Amino acid sequence: MLRRLILKNFKCFENLELSLKNLNVLMGLNGIGKSSVLQSLLLLRQSYQENKLTGLKLNGKYVSLGNGSDVLSEKAEKEQIEIMVEDERQFLRTCFSYVPESEFMENEISCEDISEEHLLFGDRFVYLSAYRIESRDLYHITDEKELKRRELANTGEYALHYLSVYGGKSIENAAVVFNRREEDGFLAGQVQRWMSLIAPGVMPQVIVNKSLRTAELRYEFLEGKEKTNAYKSVNVGFGITYVLPIVISILSARPGDLLLLENPEAHIHPAGQRYLGELMARASAGGVQILVETHSDHVLNGIRLAVKAGRLGSADTGIFFFYKEKEEQYRHKVISPVLDSGGNIDVWPEGFLDEWDKALIDLL
Repeated sequence: MLRRLILKNFKCFENLELSLKNLNVLMGLNGIGKSSVLQSLLLLRQSYQENKLTGLKLNGKYVSLGNGSDVLSEKAEKEQIEIMVEDERQFLRTCFSYVPESEFMENEISCEDISEEHLLFGDRFVYLSAYRIESRDLYHITDEKELKRRELANTGEYALHYLSVYGGKSIENAAVVFNRREEDGFLAGQVQRWMSLIAPGVMPQVIVNKSLRTAELRYEFLEGKEKTNAYKSVNVGFGITYVLPIVISILSARPGDLLLLENPEAHIHPAGQRYLGELMARASAGGVQILVETHSDHVLNGIRLAVKAGRLGSADTGIFFFYKEKEEQYRHKVISPVLDSGGNIDVWPEGFLDEWDKALIDLL
């Protein structure tokens, strides 16, 4: 599990240090640095895969950030970018030389002793971006090796293929199993249960055509005790398909895995967002580490309720609110409101999920 992340002179951050927990919730206004935190980890992973961290590869499989001038902090006093990650076994330090017009920045520190089994670099890692699959007639599938390593694609497109192949596999993280019965401990069944909570009655069906290398996604709906016909995804609400890879990735994660999730709540009704928060909390309680970027108070409330119900320890939950400090030349900072065992938050800084209160005051 990742324990600490330190960024120096990276994008909007001159100096940032985060003490990471099982479940880490990144919140704040747009353009304030939440995505940059995830991008720092994604850059390390894509650079390791490309060149074993001899340098920082700014454009690749996970992110494309331009050139050196796009990623060096405007307020940097030294023309170097440092990204440091500490896990339970080692402290990984990288220091990259600034080259304004290059998409490659040489690492001044040798990382030869870093193993591909490191959580950031091995097959215990899943990243789903804010740009996920939308409703369409057919989706691509991948090869069996990639699928076994849970390479679901940044868009989550291969999650459909994964569900088709491994839907009958027992879920390894017992904490996410909803209404446990003997027949309910399998991936496909739990995907249906959680999807039905997020979008009542929905039951996804995936049909894979190996010869054409495609997957078709349809949805049935449970109405009372009867099932409807199976409708194509293009004829069903956009948000249902958008959230499906999120649910599959969380339910298929094993204890010890690392998940990076961007805006899982997009296009989902507030009630469904709350269940997403509970699902992430349960997964983290079972040993999956999650870093999630979200704007949703409903997702956060689902997490808070899970803590109150004792499904996740408050000490295993980290909330990080990013903001600009006007008194310090608008430097980007972070504050970590503390969650107690009752689901209560100790401080509510300006801009932290307070828009409802502001609107209510204006209405009154």
